[in-house]
Amino acid sequence: MIKKTVLVFTFCLGALLIANGARAQSQEKEKAPKMEQMEKNTTKLELKVEGMSCQAGCANGIDNMLKEQKGILSSETLFDKSSSVIRYDSRVISEKDIIALIEDRGFKVKKKTDKK
Repeated sequence: MIKKTVLVFTFCLGALLIANGARAQSQEKEKAPKMEQMEKNTTKLELKVEGMSCQAGCANGIDNMLKEQKGILSSETLFDKSSSVIRYDSRVISEKDIIALIEDRGFKVKKKTDKK
């Protein structure tokens, strides 16, 4: 009787694991096109930010403010390098809008590719 119970339990557990694995694969396939679409619309913006006096208040403040904006995927601002690297969804927010947001905080901003 115990052998039969163990056998049934093992069979049920195996069936459950197989079903769960199939569901996980299905979910991954659904996510793949969304990730590809997001990557197509992701833009990297590298900025020189002047006027920061510290990492905690200025640089982190810029990052926190940007991360609250729709379309901002990531933001890393470094006081010691006077730089900011921002990844954003170009369908949701523009480069011009991002620069304006930082300038509104009182900083001078220019793209790294700018020669000015």
